[in-house]
Amino acid sequence: MIIVLAASAAILCGVLYLWTKRTERHAHWMPPGERCDLSPLLAKTALTDADYDLLLHETGLGRLGVDVLLSTGKQDTILRMQEMLYAPITYRCRRFSPISWTERLTDTKGQVHAGLELVPLEDGDVLISASSHTLGWCNGHAGIVVNAQKGETLESVVIGQKASVCSIEKWREYPTVLVLRLKGASGEERAAIAKDALRRLKGTPYRLAVGVFSRKHWGSRPPKGTQCAHLVWEAFRPFGYDLDSDGGRIVTPHDIAASPLLELVQVYGLDPDKLWR
Repeated sequence: MIIVLAASAAILCGVLYLWTKRTERHAHWMPPGERCDLSPLLAKTALTDADYDLLLHETGLGRLGVDVLLSTGKQDTILRMQEMLYAPITYRCRRFSPISWTERLTDTKGQVHAGLELVPLEDGDVLISASSHTLGWCNGHAGIVVNAQKGETLESVVIGQKASVCSIEKWREYPTVLVLRLKGASGEERAAIAKDALRRLKGTPYRLAVGVFSRKHWGSRPPKGTQCAHLVWEAFRPFGYDLDSDGGRIVTPHDIAASPLLELVQVYGLDPDKLWR
């Protein structure tokens, strides 16, 4: 009996290992074909919808990202982001919990490094990565920018830890990133959402099954538990924005990424026509 159990456990571990390796093969998307010469386009005084679409596929920048860089005369940054999008990467996958792994970009020496250049962020921006997986399920990670000037996010990271302020630098290490921004909201409102999230949600215990074995939200009271995507959802909920695109009891980073209330600012390592949807 012991031999049968040991063999079954070994087979299960092998299956999970192979499933996890299959997930890693999809850790980063690169555009097919050769780069386009963007210089003539960037010299134009006004861009068409077709121009914005081309820039999205060549640089990973959405209309918001393009406009902020052009308005500040940073055409060279746009060209760097094009080069970055087409550049081959190396990465390593490391465990950060007993059942979860995350990918990180590595340099020529195999060391983790912050190789991703991010568009200028604003308070209230939502960050999503598909670079975390649990036993082969690409569950991803999410966070909200609470102080763009200081480079700070609010995140619920892992079981056993409370929601805390983290550095945006960590997001520059992921081989997949989405930067999303609330549509139609002023900078003041988005900053108010970020400030309120920091006040209400910092220190909330991590609870993976929030919404299943506990309430999804607690009305006017702070939640008694949260996880990464739930924290982002809860940050916007009191302001009348439901970012859970499928309305289920559990909120995932995928649900947030698919929300029609959010607009793309930047995408890296994911197909811009799909955005992990």
